[in-house]
Amino acid sequence: MSRKLDEALQYFQHKKGFQSLFMLFRKKYESFGRIGGTIDLSKLSSEDIEELALFMGQSPHHLVRKGKLKLSDFDQRLLQTRFVGITLHELLEAYFGESLQSRKAEKDRLAAARQEQLANLKQQYPELVDWLKYLEGRTSDTHWIWRQLLEPSFIDNIHMIAQAYNSLPDSFERYPIFSQRVTGDPHALDVSGVRGKLWIHALHVMAGGEGAMPAHTEPLNELLLRYNLLRDDIQNFVTQANLLAYSGEREHPVWKSAVDEQCVLNVPMRELLKVDRVIVANHAFDKSFEKVYIVENSGIFSALLDAVPNVPLICTHGQFKLAALQLMDLLAKAGYTLYYSGDFDPEGLSMAVRFKERYGEQARFWRMSVLDYEASTPVVGLGERIGKLATLLDSDLQKVAHAMNKTALAGYQEGILPLLINDLKN
Repeated sequence: MSRKLDEALQYFQHKKGFQSLFMLFRKKYESFGRIGGTIDLSKLSSEDIEELALFMGQSPHHLVRKGKLKLSDFDQRLLQTRFVGITLHELLEAYFGESLQSRKAEKDRLAAARQEQLANLKQQYPELVDWLKYLEGRTSDTHWIWRQLLEPSFIDNIHMIAQAYNSLPDSFERYPIFSQRVTGDPHALDVSGVRGKLWIHALHVMAGGEGAMPAHTEPLNELLLRYNLLRDDIQNFVTQANLLAYSGEREHPVWKSAVDEQCVLNVPMRELLKVDRVIVANHAFDKSFEKVYIVENSGIFSALLDAVPNVPLICTHGQFKLAALQLMDLLAKAGYTLYYSGDFDPEGLSMAVRFKERYGEQARFWRMSVLDYEASTPVVGLGERIGKLATLLDSDLQKVAHAMNKTALAGYQEGILPLLINDLKN
């Protein structure tokens, strides 16, 4: 630092009135990338204005009346003082003790550093190269990851993710036990933490997924299951009646006993993973029986069985869990047509639409028409939930969604129970 610059620095540092002024100068420089533009003097205190007026050789009243100050005017004023030869740019860098950069230059610098980081990581972790290449695309679902690329913790997380990916099991392993085996901590890959979210995003991309990674429980469980990782295989269950299961050619004795005794069977994911084929019990004797019925309400499920004890029936207990999806997948694989009936509310319609999207031509809506909605005698107001219908107005159930949107009322399966029973009896 030159002697003259040192003198200028001491002068301005000992004048408190210039602290706020120089902060405004800095922001303006970062915005413009050069000494230019004006600053708003109304942001300065009266004491600040007085010290500035003294330096500029103007009256405080004159400065207040103008309301603005050009950075170039201050730069020119330096030439008329004993600090001649010192530019405002030099003074600001000395005052703040660092090089000043425009926001664009800083943004470009960070972008280049992040690109370099990804390039280094691709060389260091070839097993993750597909994911790292995807990150280079800077799609909207990766912005949160880009902000972390230069954090020291990011390298540690990548190292652990690579270690976990190289240690994926060949057969089913429970998620916390896998985490314990790989990292020494059963919670190291918890999906609620940053590392867990990075891990899930990596698996999502490596499995061929694009866009936002799964955030809800069942899609997340499905993704992990593709890598033989089980998050919950006991509490995740589905209820069924009158279905038979096989492992290879071996008929499962528990499922068979449940059919023989007309018992309802709660089947956890743990047990579903042991079978590879499911058929309708009646199908063993009547090859023309190719329908399976699905409801989400346990009360409706029981009432239907009371009326028609031999109907092949599934209860999902609300939103589709992985166990329910696994069972329906097996039935779809076996060629059955799946009939789904749900409540006439936004949640029920959303489930039905997802059901149709998953099973395509093998999926049928059961008693979910506008006439059925009206027959349910809807009386419960939707309230704020009506907003959820917006995404359903162009779906496969758009007519029902429009009818519900018009009445702002929800209908429930209990209102059409006699119709459901009559369908099964006939």
